[in-house]
Amino acid sequence: MKRTICAVGLCWAVVASAAAIQPEPALRDAIEQAVWPGDIVQAADRYLSAYPDGAAAATVQSLRDRAAGSWRLLRSSEVRLYRSAFAVQDTALERDLHEAALGDRAAAVRLAQASRAYDEAHGTQRYVGWLQFAALLGDERASYTLALHFRRTGQPVLAAQYEALALALGYQPAVALDNVRK
Repeated sequence: MKRTICAVGLCWAVVASAAAIQPEPALRDAIEQAVWPGDIVQAADRYLSAYPDGAAAATVQSLRDRAAGSWRLLRSSEVRLYRSAFAVQDTALERDLHEAALGDRAAAVRLAQASRAYDEAHGTQRYVGWLQFAALLGDERASYTLALHFRRTGQPVLAAQYEALALALGYQPAVALDNVRK
């Protein structure tokens, strides 16, 4: 559909396509189904540009902000976690993938635990990547687990970095367990 709008001697051609504007529920569903933070941000942007005063605009803006924060962390060099880690391998983990994409550190820890078997079978390091992501989201246990992992694998600089982060986040290591430097 093409319309011409004229005001004060100036004319603009306005082209509107019914197919270009998706229904509000479809745009909200796209946000809920996305598991990669960048995809959530893009879906939220589509919703907000089509329905800036929509019923769910405030909620969508909040989801967009959370996903943008996660996306920033994932693009940093401190996290070895890539888009392929957000591919749904097990439908039972789909909700955790979406929540982790929104910055849920507990979901990231659950995905780390679920990734151990996948890593062994495929030679990947998603376990470490998910723990790094959870640690940067503020999970003190994930950070300390990484410190122990890096200590066991002979990487003292990374071990010290994650141990310091765990302590800064409030983690209290048990004295009788593995908290002695070698």
